[in-house]
Amino acid sequence: MKHFLNDIEISPKNRTEIGIISTFSEDPDVLKLSTDTIVLPREGFDIIKNHIATIGVFEGIPYRVELSCGISIDYYVDLTENTVIKQHEIEVKIKRRKGQDSFIENANATSFDLLLSKGVLFDTFNVPYFVIKDDQLQTAITLAITTYIMVKETIQAAVELVNSISDIVEAATPILGVSAAGPTVSYNIGAIITASLKATAKLIYFAALVVALLEMAAKLFVLIFPPKYNLLGCKVKELISKGCGYLGYSFQSTLLDSIPQATILPVPLVRDRKSIFEFLPDEFNAPFNKGVPSASDTTPTLGSLIDAICTQFNARVKIFNGVVRIERWDWWQNQAVNMLEPALSLQGERDDAYVLNTNDIWKRYYIRYQLDMSDLNTYDKLYDRHDAEYSTEPTTVINQDLVSIKGLQQVDVPFALGRRKEKLNWMEKRAKDLFKLIDSVSGIFGNGTNYANVIGERKDCMQISQRFFSTTKFLYTVNGKQPANYLDFISAGSLWNKYHYINQIQLNSWKIKNQVRVRLQTSEFVTLLDNNYVELNGEISEILSCEWMDEKSSCLITYRSRNNYANGKVQTITIND
Repeated sequence: MKHFLNDIEISPKNRTEIGIISTFSEDPDVLKLSTDTIVLPREGFDIIKNHIATIGVFEGIPYRVELSCGISIDYYVDLTENTVIKQHEIEVKIKRRKGQDSFIENANATSFDLLLSKGVLFDTFNVPYFVIKDDQLQTAITLAITTYIMVKETIQAAVELVNSISDIVEAATPILGVSAAGPTVSYNIGAIITASLKATAKLIYFAALVVALLEMAAKLFVLIFPPKYNLLGCKVKELISKGCGYLGYSFQSTLLDSIPQATILPVPLVRDRKSIFEFLPDEFNAPFNKGVPSASDTTPTLGSLIDAICTQFNARVKIFNGVVRIERWDWWQNQAVNMLEPALSLQGERDDAYVLNTNDIWKRYYIRYQLDMSDLNTYDKLYDRHDAEYSTEPTTVINQDLVSIKGLQQVDVPFALGRRKEKLNWMEKRAKDLFKLIDSVSGIFGNGTNYANVIGERKDCMQISQRFFSTTKFLYTVNGKQPANYLDFISAGSLWNKYHYINQIQLNSWKIKNQVRVRLQTSEFVTLLDNNYVELNGEISEILSCEWMDEKSSCLITYRSRNNYANGKVQTITIND
């Protein structure tokens, strides 16, 4: 194993002690040296001192390890972690360049606001929505009172107008008489004038009432039927791909390719926005958010979004050769290419030993989205689909008190679901009847209003209970809208059916062997870094950790292979989905 610092070959003081350790389980550290630090005298010491003096400690130094077959693995010296400078040597930590640990650290510190400020452009799009407030009963009462007063006044004015017209007709009726000259016809001019003036006043009053009615209807219409608004959303793959690109990585995911409709809808909180208390609802046309998560969202950074997606879809993230890949955790087992022949796990005793993955047994598996008090729709229809619960039960019980199935597997998805508006609600239907009446009254004088037709069906868009909500929403959108069957893809129950069911112990039972020695060529080791599933003894197994020495071409591995100890012994029952 040769060592190069800034492409200059060096010889670490502790060179003979350096091997490579990789772990692939819960908190993966895919590639690190077997020592915490390397000690660099002479050339290495001078290179690092010169780097600190000219560039500083805030940029790492390229460090390359060349294996015996000529394969190179890139690291870098991280001068910000535990660097010890002595008189004639220096102790430094090195990290995998474009590897798992450095990517996660950078992603966790990279906010989407930072990406925007650096000129990263995201393909955002409009997500239309209606505001359906939670005060429907109070609105209905107000509407009923308004309807009563309006109808009463209109009918009364119309009756009085009709009576006035009748008075004119009556006053204009000729008075027949007989005089010496013969029959006579006379008119009560005073009565006619009086009746005409009264009728004119009634007509003016009726017209003024209609005008007032129309003005009130216009304002009432905006309050009861606020227009369709838009927020900006962005597809999950777009956010992660652009974020990885900014950090110098490419991104791949067959998981997200299979659900391209997955959409993040950030909370509508941005700086320098209009106050909602100073404008009518129909004056808010511009979206209230940026389309990408901000500091007010549940996933403000690239790292937190990746963590959330892995939690939601039972996935793992792996980074190799500058490629970030997110897949359901079992995806890699179908890509295995290495074939290994392990020795006995207990060499000294010429025996074999293994343990079972009983730590993976769970009694209760609970998946849930967040509930958002600022959007009561999450407590309404969405509540029925926001969580799912399952229980592991024995198939046969002899002594109930000795059943030892235990453990909680809780999947907290840091997003809230968004509700789809599917039809007019009961209050909107009542209001629509009122505006039909207004349309008919306004038509008396010619071109009337057309409110009833403008109202339409008001459906197929997202609905929220107020302009602002506090929890980032996860949507399934096609052209910005959620189709009627969107919950079949992203509800808590569907997450179980598509992604989490593989965690049932009867489908996920393994035997684990620790510290098993195997012969491992350099090329096989490098392949293992990309995919830790291998073929061992003719079956697919997962390497959990390994410690490899280049000079000896040998490796100590901890791995797990499939076992059927839970098959037929337990079953999973659904509590709710």
